[in-house]
Amino acid sequence: MKKLLKSYELVSVSDYYEMIITSVINGQRSQAKNQFNEMPKENKKEFIKLQFHKDCDYNLSQLDKNMFIDLL
Repeated sequence: MKKLLKSYELVSVSDYYEMIITSVINGQRSQAKNQFNEMPKENKKEFIKLQFHKDCDYNLSQLDKNMFIDLL
């Protein structure tokens, strides 16, 4: 994950997650899928779990959540 953060000039994993969400919000679903697929498996699972957390600020649609689940 460190290499990914460095390649995108991001500081934290949460910044990377926000980048994926921003891609989805901007209608760039293919880009979001690619960014998701670049992550290690454990980060993919963490990202998905966060989407279902009651305090999650991202508010992805169920369709978008399912898209990421299907990528696992």
